[in-house]
Amino acid sequence: MSAMVNSKILVVYLALCAAARADVRYTLKCEIESSDKVMARTGALQDAMRDCSSQILQTAEKQLTRNGKVTQILEYGTENLITIHHEKKTWTRNGAAQSELAAQASMQQLKQMGAVFRIVSNPIAEPKQVAGFDAKGIVSVLEMSFNYPGVPSGMSSRAQMEFWVSETAPGAKEIIAAASKNGAVSSPTLKIMGQFLATVPGGQEMLNDAEKLVGQLVEMTMRMETKGLADVLSLKMTMRAEDFKTVAIPASEFAIPDGYVEVK
Repeated sequence: MSAMVNSKILVVYLALCAAARADVRYTLKCEIESSDKVMARTGALQDAMRDCSSQILQTAEKQLTRNGKVTQILEYGTENLITIHHEKKTWTRNGAAQSELAAQASMQQLKQMGAVFRIVSNPIAEPKQVAGFDAKGIVSVLEMSFNYPGVPSGMSSRAQMEFWVSETAPGAKEIIAAASKNGAVSSPTLKIMGQFLATVPGGQEMLNDAEKLVGQLVEMTMRMETKGLADVLSLKMTMRAEDFKTVAIPASEFAIPDGYVEVK
């Protein structure tokens, strides 16, 4: 789940639209609340807060998500995902097939260790405004239980996630136009997550529901509670889009920095 929290929660609904180009910049501001006393005492909570917020750059061909340590670039046409690690000065390129195999291997390993997953999702009936834009949402609940050596007996986690999508936020009209032409267009981030979630009971249904929300994702919230430890641990994370700017984005923004080494 930590991998999902750290790197899979940086979400934008995008589509390739060759006929009309609209470059958009904005910020996904992240806030985290946790009852974990160790995180608070060691400063890990502050570190997570600092690295959680991201800058998003969106063009008709690519999406860039950048925080203090990592930049991810998704190429729509090829579905290649480039990950740049700034501390190590390295970068990797994974195609869709490679990512899918890695996700399947991770799930298989978890199952062999006794982990059990289940996910249920439903559309949210009432719309709301996010960052000044009308949005509609979906709520998903991921339940996990663990039964392998080293884990306290009866340990389980429950994560409730909400995704809110706007049809009027900057960049949304291009996404809607592409969806009208080519069918439902899912979030690139959900597509990456989907390689993992599709193997979870109920995961494919969640992805199908999410594809009905076509537009710009403007908010995501997650509330997670873990039981079976000495204390019940809770975590709440909110990511909200703000400071939208429709401006031309130069190709240099998507370039690999000089001196960085590719890791294959």
